[in-house]
Amino acid sequence: MERVEHNIQISATPAEVYNVLTDTSLIIKIFRDAVSVVADPPGRSVVGQKYRMVGRAGRRKIDILLQVTELVPDSKVVTTQLPGGIFKSFRQCSTLKPWGTGTECLTTFEYELSLGYIGKVLNAVLVERLIRENLESYSEAVKELAELLPMPKA
Repeated sequence: MERVEHNIQISATPAEVYNVLTDTSLIIKIFRDAVSVVADPPGRSVVGQKYRMVGRAGRRKIDILLQVTELVPDSKVVTTQLPGGIFKSFRQCSTLKPWGTGTECLTTFEYELSLGYIGKVLNAVLVERLIRENLESYSEAVKELAELLPMPKA
């Protein structure tokens, strides 16, 4: 099983970062290679919520089937793989800790690719590189969205 970690400091409160991580409408903006996302049930993340994400690896469409398995308000979000899709197993964990006036966000991807899914269509080395790039991009997108300032009230 592969493990990739990325740690980032965000100039926003843990509550603001948690709100970004649990807003399913933002998944398409957070994952660079996401093409579409359907959450069941729709709305903010809840334990047991499932979603199907269609992404791209190069010029190929890939399916990623996930379920929210743990939520600790303002401190932790965990999703895991459902059967099918590009991963044989997958676990994503984002842990939030206060950091000065902001938040330290450590995100870990632990995964094993489904070689039967990849087969001769995709190169496993390419997919590994794309996953690592997506994790870094994921952290940067969470940071950018959490640091957005609200519009002034008229």
